[in-house]
Amino acid sequence: PRPGGGPPPADPPHCAPGVPVVLDGCSCCLVCARQRGESCSPLLPCDENSGLYCDRGPNDDGGAAGICMVLEGDNCVFDGMIYRNGETFQPSCKYQCTCRDGQIGCLPRCNLDLLLPGPDCPFPRKIEVPGECCEKWICDPKDEVILGGFAMAAYRQEATLGIDASDSSANCIEQTTEWSACSKSCGMGFSTRVTNRNQQCEMVKQTRLCMIRPCENAEPSEKKGKKCIRTKKSLKAVHLEHKNCTSVQAYRPRYCGLCSDGRCCTPHNTKTIQVEFHCPQGKVLKKPMMLISTCVCHTNCPQSNNAFLQPLDMTSSEAKI
Repeated sequence: PRPGGGPPPADPPHCAPGVPVVLDGCSCCLVCARQRGESCSPLLPCDENSGLYCDRGPNDDGGAAGICMVLEGDNCVFDGMIYRNGETFQPSCKYQCTCRDGQIGCLPRCNLDLLLPGPDCPFPRKIEVPGECCEKWICDPKDEVILGGFAMAAYRQEATLGIDASDSSANCIEQTTEWSACSKSCGMGFSTRVTNRNQQCEMVKQTRLCMIRPCENAEPSEKKGKKCIRTKKSLKAVHLEHKNCTSVQAYRPRYCGLCSDGRCCTPHNTKTIQVEFHCPQGKVLKKPMMLISTCVCHTNCPQSNNAFLQPLDMTSSEAKI
């Protein structure tokens, strides 16, 4: 029974903003939850959702009035410092931590993403930025220069034909990088590598001409069950052109095809030959050039995949056959 008798009010009480309405101790009437520092009793309960309890002192007989107090949790100790329950702190600029009843939980304030090596950034690494807390990812330009701008996972070890390779010193350990990707997705381009395969055993940069495919309006294969044309051979012998120079000998080179399934097609096995060019005014030019043996379709595309899916429309002399 309610003190003073009478039925409970039909309408819920009007509470201050942010103060919830709860059932009293008899689970009969709706009352405003008592807040911190306010008086409380079994009929006027404290706001338990805010971590409050009714502190009735040492002589608590279950029915006495009290004061709403915060339910204190255990403190936390971190690096010699004591933090109260619910307190938030930053042990360093990289983390923000909170004490929860004796346990410490921390969240990183820096981006913890992982940058995997890719065609445009084969050697990513993190560096500290002066005046800033969080490290940043960069691509080492020195590694990019050595590999010709970007790595090309599709290339494998290749045979070198027709290039003088004198015996190195007995004390020289040969070091040769793989050839970089061709600088153009169609037409005549170039690729590079670094090697110490010489009598002086010195690291030098080598360049060779390369042509993945001619710049013509080729379309992806529409054959049923075929998603890619990986390798196709020139239908007739052609003379190669480079900077207004024409090769003395005619060749039937292999080219990489196109992919219709979102992948790009690049050389897999190659070899290098010496090509002799006749230039205007009787000049003779000898250049090493890549010949394609096999190609492979893959998703690790140099530069942009679109360049290897759609041939570029090039009209320069370097792009013509």
